[in-house]
Amino acid sequence: MPLSFIIPFAIALISAWIAYESQEEIVKTFFVIVMAISLLVSFAWAPWLVQTLVLVVSLGAMRYFCDRHSCQNTAKRH
Repeated sequence: MPLSFIIPFAIALISAWIAYESQEEIVKTFFVIVMAISLLVSFAWAPWLVQTLVLVVSLGAMRYFCDRHSCQNTAKRH
């Protein structure tokens, strides 16, 4: 399995850290954009097994979050 997708992922992690630690808005914006592009490239280059794992984990996390914070439609029914 080629591990070339780890390089843009590492760039995304470093960019996220810089954006989090920065005080300047323009720097934060720039590094958030770099992070988003790096994550997209990393996901596109990842093998299908890693992509499937990310999908399953994100769906599980979404289900956990919605169960925990009651994301159901709370509209009143008559």
